[in-house]
Amino acid sequence: MKGKDFKPLQEEKDVGSPSGQGASRGRNFASELWGEVRGGAEHFQSTKGHLPKGRIRQFFYGAALPFHIARVTLASPAVRATYVQVTALQTAFLLAIAAGWAFNEFKDHEQDKQEEQEEQRRDTPEARAAREQAQARIEQRAKELESAKGDPAAMKQALTALIEEAVNAGKAGDLPPREAATAAEGAADEAAAASEDAKEEHAAAEQEAGSARSASETASGTEDVEDSLGDQLSAIIRAEVEEALRDVPEANAKGPRIQKEPQKEGFNIDAPTVRNGIFFLGSWEFWALFFGSLSAVQWIVVALSRDYHTVISREASLATGVPPEDPEITPRVRLNVPWLRAKLQRRWRAFLLFVMGMPAILLLCIPLCWVPRSFTLLSGAWGFWWLLVFTAAKSDRAWLAPVTRPPWFVRAWSALPVLHGWPLRNYVARLGRRAEDVAAPIAAVERQPWVFAGLAFTRFLGSIPPFRCFTRPFIPVASAHLLGLDPVQPPALKSGEAPPGHGAGD
Repeated sequence: MKGKDFKPLQEEKDVGSPSGQGASRGRNFASELWGEVRGGAEHFQSTKGHLPKGRIRQFFYGAALPFHIARVTLASPAVRATYVQVTALQTAFLLAIAAGWAFNEFKDHEQDKQEEQEEQRRDTPEARAAREQAQARIEQRAKELESAKGDPAAMKQALTALIEEAVNAGKAGDLPPREAATAAEGAADEAAAASEDAKEEHAAAEQEAGSARSASETASGTEDVEDSLGDQLSAIIRAEVEEALRDVPEANAKGPRIQKEPQKEGFNIDAPTVRNGIFFLGSWEFWALFFGSLSAVQWIVVALSRDYHTVISREASLATGVPPEDPEITPRVRLNVPWLRAKLQRRWRAFLLFVMGMPAILLLCIPLCWVPRSFTLLSGAWGFWWLLVFTAAKSDRAWLAPVTRPPWFVRAWSALPVLHGWPLRNYVARLGRRAEDVAAPIAAVERQPWVFAGLAFTRFLGSIPPFRCFTRPFIPVASAHLLGLDPVQPPALKSGEAPPGHGAGD
């Protein structure tokens, strides 16, 4: 009996302790939270025609709604075959583009890595010694050229020797070819400069002896000749060395480069690598560029195959009991220019609405300066709000939603008289006029913010390549479902009638 009674007594003791009570409360909270999440996600299957109770349930109901619509729609074999064929082709094209892009980046990264290893290989005591000896030999040949001035035969011989010395240094790998040519040219310039200095010293000595005017004229006359001769020699030497070393690769050099270019400031695109069995993700700049480029390609693919998504959306509406908002068409791959023009106009309108809120956000950041990244948080929340609005606007019903009051940001600004003075006197009026075009979707979202927040979250995640190809046809239907649960119902759409702002989010 003692052995059997020990365990319950021990459990009661643990529960009675502060740590046991905290753990019990934590388990209860997690259990309740999971129940709310699961209840919202499964609400479409259990109860149709009503919103779930509670904000958490409503959020996850909106987030899971596109997947429930997809499950019901794809139960039809014909629709499922079309959906699989379209999404498979779109995804295959995107993955092919991504593979080609990643391969080129990986190839460039491997080449940079090899060059870095080559630089490290060159930077050894032996390589530095060989480089210094090669430069010393080139300088010695330049001095011989300097001393041979005035004797054409000796100058020609010294010039040939200087060029051969630079070429041999490049071919032997003591210096990179480009640096060998630069070293020879620099040595020739120094020789010419030394000769000019000697001429000037000679002219100064003659001036002290009483021949100032004649020495000055002599120095002035010979200076231009020496400059011209030095430039010609430098050009000849560099051209001859570069021509002789044209086929010699830079990687053959044993020593480090004379001048190493500094690393450029800005983006450092480091591709993912595997080193010693450990996978490194690379830099965030690489992934930003990768997904940014892939998103642009995905947008083009979706624009060309938009007709197929329209057909799938129509089938989803019919399968889930929502009046279809798109006409029956024969899909084909094409670029719908009017739709593209309207799409760009709607993107510009959304951008202006977002920018119009920046002065208010900057004003709010003044008292919140002690909050880290307050501007980032507020601007992100402002952008997510407009994502909610334009997610609701994916359905035509949103543009017919009754508007009973101004948008919440206009009401909030109007309730603060301290902000109505100059220079912000007319700010809220301009913002309100700008938002008039989307007043109906704003009113619909304000009445059901949490379900549209969940749907917008799914739409945001679904925009990541290549998920948009799979989720895009079901977002407008999900929006129509949620608008059908709006407590203030819009009038029924007449057959073939398009409301103002038709397809604003499509």
